[in-house]
Amino acid sequence: MAGAQGADRRSRRGAEAVQIQSRRGPAALRRLPARRSVMRNSLGLFLAAALLAACGPKPEEAAQAPPPPTAPAEPAGPLSYTSKTADAEVSITLPPEVGAIPSLYAKLFSEGRNELDSFAEGAKGELEALRAGGDKPLPYGRSLDYAVTAQTPRLLSLVLNAMENTGGAHPNTLLSTTIWDKAAGKAVAPADLFAPGADMTAADKALCDAIRAAKQTRAGDPALTGELKTCPALTAASLALAASTTPGKAGGLIAVFSPYALGPYAEGAYRVVVPASAVQGVLNPAYADQFAGAPAPGQDKGPES
Repeated sequence: MAGAQGADRRSRRGAEAVQIQSRRGPAALRRLPARRSVMRNSLGLFLAAALLAACGPKPEEAAQAPPPPTAPAEPAGPLSYTSKTADAEVSITLPPEVGAIPSLYAKLFSEGRNELDSFAEGAKGELEALRAGGDKPLPYGRSLDYAVTAQTPRLLSLVLNAMENTGGAHPNTLLSTTIWDKAAGKAVAPADLFAPGADMTAADKALCDAIRAAKQTRAGDPALTGELKTCPALTAASLALAASTTPGKAGGLIAVFSPYALGPYAEGAYRVVVPASAVQGVLNPAYADQFAGAPAPGQDKGPES
């Protein structure tokens, strides 16, 4: 009887244990998915944070070294030439901008060399004749110095200051200009800067007014300043481009005049500036977009001034 009762108690405890486990089982099963869900959520947040960190702004990286500057193109040839003999000293100087344009360089350098060689040969003949007559003349001299006045994407403008000394009372200065069309590979004549058939009345007046103003401000004895009797036409003047207050553009035109052209030698040479605003309406459409802004300061000055 006692054995039966013990067995019954063990049986009840076993049943109770099963019931307890049964009661705990669903809760445990319910808690397990919850823990897995939390783990999945934590993993998702971690991956999202990592993705944002990868896509978001990064800490400032070390500054990369700038690329090495592009070496300037080798000039088409020597930018200067000098020859000195007992009879003559001659030279030519070209700016780097000319050396960067082979066609322009070839034209100016070869023409300059030919001119200088011809001058030196002529000097030799003249001085030999003078020496034969008992004179002791000094050597002659001639120099050709080119300088850039302005450059636009299409045009390069130069002024040539040619100095010559042949034993006279004073050296002679001759100014001339070259405007080179880089796209067409040729020089632009002054008249070609303007539209065919354009009414140049106002533009010519602007040049005349600028000349008169320049003569009035020329330093020295007013008695030495000759009166301007006739104004030159703009299309007939030796023209260069004036540098502009707008980068890459021409701010107007420079008309250059050698000594004696506008008055006595004592007045010297002139560079007279006509602003782009005075010629904008008569410019050749092919070149009108190369002009903008106003002339930069100092465009009326040159080494001959």
